[in-house]
Amino acid sequence: MNAVDVHLVRARQALLNAAAVVPHTDADGLAAGAIALRARDEGASDAVLLPRGTTPFAPGAPLPGGPLAILDWGVRELDRPGVLVDHHLPEAAPREDQVVVSSYGEEPEVPTAALMARVVPDAPPWLAAVGAVGDLGPAGFALPECAGVPRAAVRRLAGLVNAPRRLPDGPVRTALALLVEHDDPADALLDPRVDELEEAKRAWKAEFDRVVRTAPVVGEDAALLRFSSPCQVHPLVATTWSRRLAPRVVLAANDGYLPGRVNFAARGGTASPDEFERLVARLGLAA
Repeated sequence: MNAVDVHLVRARQALLNAAAVVPHTDADGLAAGAIALRARDEGASDAVLLPRGTTPFAPGAPLPGGPLAILDWGVRELDRPGVLVDHHLPEAAPREDQVVVSSYGEEPEVPTAALMARVVPDAPPWLAAVGAVGDLGPAGFALPECAGVPRAAVRRLAGLVNAPRRLPDGPVRTALALLVEHDDPADALLDPRVDELEEAKRAWKAEFDRVVRTAPVVGEDAALLRFSSPCQVHPLVATTWSRRLAPRVVLAANDGYLPGRVNFAARGGTASPDEFERLVARLGLAA
């Protein structure tokens, strides 16, 4: 075996030794979590799904003791042994008792579920594809880990399992269960519980349609939309208005997503981090 194969064997063993699987709750994280849970002969009820606004790296996060499998949460300092699988820029080096599997810098981008298919070689390619398409759109189908999957079913399922996390109390665990319990995406889509995901998607769309009509405050180089919604609508609101108001930076500020906080999404423009910070302060949102 070469060094890469040895590293993946270490990651696989760390996954099996973990006290729990902690997946992110978007389509990529849930698909990665489903691959991990199936490899461990566990169900969706065994996964640790963190509440909104919490990460596994935060002090006091509601986590079990022992080593963990942290999937699609980034790579940051973790105060225990474990395996971390992710595709974003790592923010910390692993300790000796930790294994990191990262695809950061690979071209094309390899999302976490496709990375997990490397860690668990007998994982169903359609699960890797659900995560890849959830993150990359149709480009995800081009990854070798996703070869030969039924595209229409994967596309629909990726959109459905991504919907619950955008609601304050969406059926995230139901979405994970569909990925863990079925052998192909067509079967998963026939599960009666899909109705819960369809309803979550409709509820999110209704909320997006409401807040996207917010009138922006438009300046020379920036625009602000401020609204209150318990749903994760601000990223797409910012994206939608950035197309209409190019080349300005568009900030969508959501006062209702987390108690006591304003959550931002910024799209468009060419502001540097320092310029962006000044822009936020100028718009009266520094707090």
